[in-house]
Amino acid sequence: MNDPKDNHARIAARAYQLWEAEGRPQGRDQDHWRRAEAEIAATRANATPTVTAKPVAPPPAPVKKPTLFRGRKPTAPAQPTR
Repeated sequence: MNDPKDNHARIAARAYQLWEAEGRPQGRDQDHWRRAEAEIAATRANATPTVTAKPVAPPPAPVKKPTLFRGRKPTAPAQPTR
């Protein structure tokens, strides 16, 4: 899975991109190679799938507050007795 030839080709291609992006400076090939190696290694570290022991469940649905009158009209307040 981690083929050294494939890894070398990826690093070489990325180092070339870095070299071109910086205006093709002379004498910086080692710097570009090291940066490319670091970027490829970071990409591979982030791309490694993680295994979780338990799937993450979605949060529970919000609970609706019950209403007192469920479709009925409220009754008029009781009149005070004399």
